[in-house]
Amino acid sequence: MRDKIISKKNQIRSILVMTSLMAVTISVLLKEYSIKELVKVAGSVHFLYLITGIALMFYYAGCQAMNFYMIMHRLKQEVSYKNCIDYAYIGNYFSAITPGACGGQPAQMYYMNKDKIYVDISAITIFLMVFVSQIVIVLMGGVFALLRFNILAKSARWFIWLLLAGTGVMLSLTAVLSALMFSRIVIPFLIDLVLKLGKKLHLFKKPEEIKEKFDLLIISYREKSRLIIKNPDLFLKVFVITVFQWIAYCLVSYLVYLSFGYRKNDCFDLMAGQSFINIAVAAVPLPGSVGIAEKAYLNVFGQFYQGDQLPSAMVLSRIVNFYFPLLISYVVYAFAHHRIMKEQRRIG
Repeated sequence: MRDKIISKKNQIRSILVMTSLMAVTISVLLKEYSIKELVKVAGSVHFLYLITGIALMFYYAGCQAMNFYMIMHRLKQEVSYKNCIDYAYIGNYFSAITPGACGGQPAQMYYMNKDKIYVDISAITIFLMVFVSQIVIVLMGGVFALLRFNILAKSARWFIWLLLAGTGVMLSLTAVLSALMFSRIVIPFLIDLVLKLGKKLHLFKKPEEIKEKFDLLIISYREKSRLIIKNPDLFLKVFVITVFQWIAYCLVSYLVYLSFGYRKNDCFDLMAGQSFINIAVAAVPLPGSVGIAEKAYLNVFGQFYQGDQLPSAMVLSRIVNFYFPLLISYVVYAFAHHRIMKEQRRIG
């Protein structure tokens, strides 16, 4: 009961932080614009395009769930697609409310463990998905930089530096994940380091027993890692699905553009702009990239909108690709939490 109360308090605190960040962001970035005018402009858009954008965000989460399903089944872990949807939305929710999206993967591993999917499988699955996702995002940005360099040329200098920093962060994370997945040294070294530190701080009562358990876990983890290496087709399938996943995400900006009645620029222009923003915000560890994502949007997409429509487009775009998915993620997470805890009580 106490853990449940603490969990509820943490959820409420996270929601309040996100709401505060959103309120401050909107008030600061849109201080030059009349709220009445923003509402008027937003009310004139074609909502069918926005509904299509929302559908694409459901597709985005579905692609993530499909990757969970494929990888774990290849690792001989029985899991339903419905549960994979739960894990996808749990990750999206906790990624959105934690700085640098650092809470998503630990939350997924925690709830997967509650579903009897142990850390050797959950870790390699999540590492592979994040590894491929980082590669896809950087590759898309590189391709669009070649095809639509004029968009970058018109962007502010601070955004270019942020884009370069974001690229560095993503490439560094990709290298770290590669080491975690395939190096025979890194994981044992990190575990030994934690155990030695825990022993010095007297955090573990029986460090020898804990080390034995970790040694068994490492053996199992290495087996799963070798299985991934022996199945390159799995990497290719995850890569293709992830490409479609991020294409869907970037298309939302184009659909918002169409909803205002614009037809001058093609979908690649708007997708390129969103792709650059996806990379740039990685350099700023804010929950949900709130603040920097909006400022980057105003900078990049100012090339495509008239001045009085740009703020409304930014707000609508963020609602469709972030705030509405955040709400859905919380709802799915709440039901998943209830399902998993109910099962725990039934077993225990």
